Amino acid sequence: MKVPYSKADETELIKAVLGNDELAFGEIVNRYRKMVARTVKGMLGDTIYAEDIGQEVFIKLYHSLGEFRGESKLATYIQKIAVTLH
Repeated sequence: MKVPYSKADETELIKAVLGNDELAFGEIVNRYRKMVARTVKGMLGDTIYAEDIGQEVFIKLYHSLGEFRGESKLATYIQKIAVTLH
């Protein structure tokens, strides 16, 4: 990827992740981890399970990113994963 990760748009990051670029996935995690934490804590409360579910969200995202069609924002896709995992 020629663009620095911090300046890359989500499409560029997704393509890089699908090409096995772990640093690009790290950027996705950095961008969306606070949103995931808010979503999960909103559903479960501030429990010890909230952090585990948050990690599971990103594991599920990593394995399902190839199925993401770009019909919504990546944030919406990630939130859907969080809601279905709870």
